[in-house]
Order: sequence, then C-alpha cells, then structure tokens
Amino acid sequence: MKKLPFLVIYVLIFFVSKSQPENGSSKKVKPFNDYITTVDNKSITATLRGANDSLLLVTGSKGNQWQIPAENIQSFSIRRKNSVGKGALIGFGIGAVTGIISGLASGDDPVSNDAPDDFSSVFSPSVNTTSVGKAATRGFGFGIGGAIIGGISGAIMRKKFVIGGRKETFRD
Repeated sequence: MKKLPFLVIYVLIFFVSKSQPENGSSKKVKPFNDYITTVDNKSITATLRGANDSLLLVTGSKGNQWQIPAENIQSFSIRRKNSVGKGALIGFGIGAVTGIISGLASGDDPVSNDAPDDFSSVFSPSVNTTSVGKAATRGFGFGIGGAIIGGISGAIMRKKFVIGGRKETFRD
C-alpha cells in the first residue's frame, strides 16, 4: 500500500517535468512525406521541409535538398511520416480496450458438467467461461482487427493539393 503514493508522486513529477519544453522558443517540426507531380509529369517523392508563398523546400532520400517553384508543380500530396504504424497502434489500443470491456461486462458463464455444446468450449472451456478469459480473448481479437483497420486508414489518409502551375493557387 505504501508503493501507491510513491507511484502517484513519481507519475506527477514525470508529467510536470515533461510539460515544459527545454527551450521555450524551439518547436519540433513534424516531417511530412511529400509526393509531387511536376508540370512535365515527373514524380518526386521527398520529405517536406518547408514552404513559402512561391516554392516548396524538400529533401530527397539521399539528403539532397531541392527548391521547387510553384510554377513547376502540377499537384502534390502530403502524409505524416509513420502514419501507418501510428494508425495501427491506435487501432490496436482502441480494439483491445473495447474487447476487454465487452469481455468483462459479459460476466462468467454458469459452470456445467455436461458435454460442451459449442465448438469454442471444446478447446478451452476454462477460458470461455470466465469473464477474464473472455476479456483476454476478445481484447486480442478486437485489437488485431483494430490494428488492421487503423493501418489501412493511416495508409490512405493524404491531403492532396492541385496547383496546375499557377502561383496564385499555390499561394492560396
């Protein structure tokens, strides 16, 4: 019981120490994957480093930097880096919590010495009769399903901008 107050104090100290950035003026820039189609139908895949009203600053896979003027851009789309993994992780978490809650809420099954009626209780009667067993089974199953759905949604989420080589459209 004495460990609980120490744990609470440790967690509070951790959050307070991480609540302020070390350098108040520095802000971490989150990188984007950038897929650019130029006016002459050339495709460029790079990391977006910056943009102003007339050009994009991108970095290639080998570390070389390019400045692409707005007049040369037909369209570009951006996506956060690691969005597939983050989507899968969030989906697994939501699915696992949902499965655990539904398993615990269903309660224990009555104990019966008769022959098992359904297919699932033939292999693991003790797991399928307790609420904890149901929570573990459903949590894992729903978590896997959520991870698949989250990974797919993270892969298809992109923001596309059609410029058409017009500087005014790029500025807007």
